[in-house]
Amino acid sequence: MRPLFVALFGFLPASAQAAVIGGPMVRDGLEIVPSVETAVKFDRPPVVMGQDFVFVVADVHASKQNAYGFTGFIPYLSISFTLTKDGAPTYKKVGLLYPTAGKNGPRYVGAAQPEGPGIYHLTYIIAPPSAHGMYRQTDKDNGIPDWWKPITASWDFSFPVSANKVSSE
Repeated sequence: MRPLFVALFGFLPASAQAAVIGGPMVRDGLEIVPSVETAVKFDRPPVVMGQDFVFVVADVHASKQNAYGFTGFIPYLSISFTLTKDGAPTYKKVGLLYPTAGKNGPRYVGAAQPEGPGIYHLTYIIAPPSAHGMYRQTDKDNGIPDWWKPITASWDFSFPVSANKVSSE
């Protein structure tokens, strides 16, 4: 099992904090675990960010039932997100998740600015690697099935996020 760590969200700005907000969800041979992170630094930020920005994260790995030849992190995905808030009909943030590497492993990350406390809805649309031009073998010996249709996965979570503390070890 990959290390996942959960901490109180946003109260320790000196270091990165992550909160798993749902999952894992398994669809079409992918295991998808969503989380939210704060205080993350990048070699180049994906957007111009203010103080209240959070990063929405998708940890996408091959499940045991994966028929596409993957055994761990799944590269070359195209993932978009939508973030909405209960009771705020005009609040809607959309964006892309970008592949990101860190000591906690590769994952996909996007940025959004929440609009205060409340219940948020996060939706990912995950397109297969063919969206970035990845080929698949179709021969009898090593061929894999057609790529999956885009997957829509959604979770609800309370913000600010708090969860039971779990060690990353």
